[in-house]
Amino acid sequence: MQGPSNDPDLIPDLKGVGDLPKPTGRPTISGNASEVRVVTVRNGPVDVVIAISAQSAHDATERLIITLIIAGLALTVVVGSVVGWVHRLGLVPIARMTEAADAITAGATKRRIDAGPPGTEADRLAKALNTMIDTTRATEDRMRRFVADASHELRTPLTTLRGYSALHSSGADEVHDAMRRINDEAQRMSRIVEALLDLNNLDNLDEHGLTDRGPVDVVPLITAIVDDLHVIAPGRSIEIESPTSAFADAVPDRVTQAVLSLATNALRHTPHDAPITIRVTAANAVRIAVIDHGPGIPPEHLPHLFDRFYRVDTGRARSAGGNGLGLAIVAAIMHAHNGTHGVDAQPDVGSTFWIEFRTAATG
Repeated sequence: MQGPSNDPDLIPDLKGVGDLPKPTGRPTISGNASEVRVVTVRNGPVDVVIAISAQSAHDATERLIITLIIAGLALTVVVGSVVGWVHRLGLVPIARMTEAADAITAGATKRRIDAGPPGTEADRLAKALNTMIDTTRATEDRMRRFVADASHELRTPLTTLRGYSALHSSGADEVHDAMRRINDEAQRMSRIVEALLDLNNLDNLDEHGLTDRGPVDVVPLITAIVDDLHVIAPGRSIEIESPTSAFADAVPDRVTQAVLSLATNALRHTPHDAPITIRVTAANAVRIAVIDHGPGIPPEHLPHLFDRFYRVDTGRARSAGGNGLGLAIVAAIMHAHNGTHGVDAQPDVGSTFWIEFRTAATG
């Protein structure tokens, strides 16, 4: 029980109350004393005791405690669910990626990353990493094929040089023929090395490609190429179809190199009586197409024609004079111009190799 209080708000108004009878015994309070608030007021010789029930406050406190417990449990469930979700969709996939990356670094190049539930950030990251791994592996495969093909291409002339050099050293009578063959193979090796160096220079350009590009009228260049081809192959029917002018954003020497490679390829791999047409069109882009009416190319070879050292059949072997790098150089030149290239061909119909440059403003 609380002692006397002097709080005026808690002192009841006792005016008009007469003398209270003198208590004859100890005051009693029904109920639990912990559930009441007691105030004692002195009124003359009499102490007045006032008790107010605290049950409502006690009930409110209990309800608050229960609410806090329920809220705490709900918060614990929510936090636990979030932590589990982050662990399952975030930490576990990252751990799997790390383990797979370590395995790939150790040499397991066929290993792929499985990130888990689709549509998540971890899944998108895993797909990007798998694409990067596949690209890197494809690049390595191309490099291995390139080294093998280059070695194979250089081995033949080196073997010839070694053989005829030995023949010359032995004092044989065929010295003149031996020296001629040595010179031919040396020139062939020189062409291969120069083509490889040209490809390397084009490959090392940045994303902007050739920086000395400018407006070039390709029609005079094509006309000059056709004139040269008539000298090289006087018996062939080679025609040009073009507008009066067509300005491309290009480097003149590279345009000549690319078109000459396509035209030489057509001359080398088509019959002598098959006509060749070089067509120039200028609309949204400047397209130069070399059209032949030869035997055509089977569809399964079309995706690989611009690969380095790729040959379709024996008609495109070394005996025909090619080294398998001409079309690859064309592809590299077009990439350096931020242009496009392609081929349309059907067996027994003919082939159309084309390159496309951006149109240049001439105003």
